[in-house]
Amino acid sequence: MMRGQKAMTIAVRAPKGHIVLHREPLNPSIYQSPWARIPFLRGLMLLWDALGLGVKALLFSANVALEEEEVELKGTGAWLTIGLGMAFAVGIFFLLPVAIVSLLERFIHSALISNLVEGVIRLGLFIAYIAGIGLWPDVKRV
Repeated sequence: MMRGQKAMTIAVRAPKGHIVLHREPLNPSIYQSPWARIPFLRGLMLLWDALGLGVKALLFSANVALEEEEVELKGTGAWLTIGLGMAFAVGIFFLLPVAIVSLLERFIHSALISNLVEGVIRLGLFIAYIAGIGLWPDVKRV
């Protein structure tokens, strides 16, 4: 995915080997509104816009990958899948480390050590997640 000033373009390799291109114009009202001139609000708006563009790109990529199976991700099912995936990520990478450290707090008497333990747990979970994904046959192929 590449984002320009006026449009976003996505290039995806289809299962049959050819490249599928998709170009989508950006919503100019987001970038030209009076709110876009306020530094903090501009950052929030652009962050939200980037998240939306990334999700659209992932959905397009998934639909191209599933083209042979004649399955299309769209509408409520796609957004439910994205929502559940985000909830899973927040639960695993944010809530679980906090819960583990809160169980260990009676043994840890320093806020610094507590934060370090939480960070090490997060890092360990992330590395385990990446290693687990690397075991999938579809990912090994790439």
